[in-house]
Amino acid sequence: MSVGDALSRIRAAKGLTQAEVGERASLAISYVSRIENGRVQPTAVMLQRLARALEVPIADLFAAPDESLAAPHICPVSHSGECVGRMIRARGGHRKTRRKARYGDDELRLLRMTDYLVVHGSAEVRAALATVLEALMERTTKARGRGAASARKT
Repeated sequence: MSVGDALSRIRAAKGLTQAEVGERASLAISYVSRIENGRVQPTAVMLQRLARALEVPIADLFAAPDESLAAPHICPVSHSGECVGRMIRARGGHRKTRRKARYGDDELRLLRMTDYLVVHGSAEVRAALATVLEALMERTTKARGRGAASARKT
């Protein structure tokens, strides 16, 4: 689901018109319409204004609709239209597996937010994201190593 689809869904669920959202966010109605129709990608600042106008957390603009939560996706698609998993494996040199990864609603939301920040974030935002992700990767690999070591001892 795109940011525009989420914006449209949330706006409709709250019973608001594009004009009302535009007024609350100090944006032109035509700009709100172009976001919903996928003709323009809003900046992080615009996303914050829209989230405030809709009175929702900004992460909700990246969330999957409730009706799609039951069906996991085989491979999330990046902003460029490519399979994220394939892109990661190709760049990281990971060997391909026959088993396809399945992503639930939480994983898709995280991937969409990360993808948005990578594509639209400033160099400073991308550097901060890289720092956070590297720290989490280090923490996760250490935790997995401890778990594997204790399993070998028993």
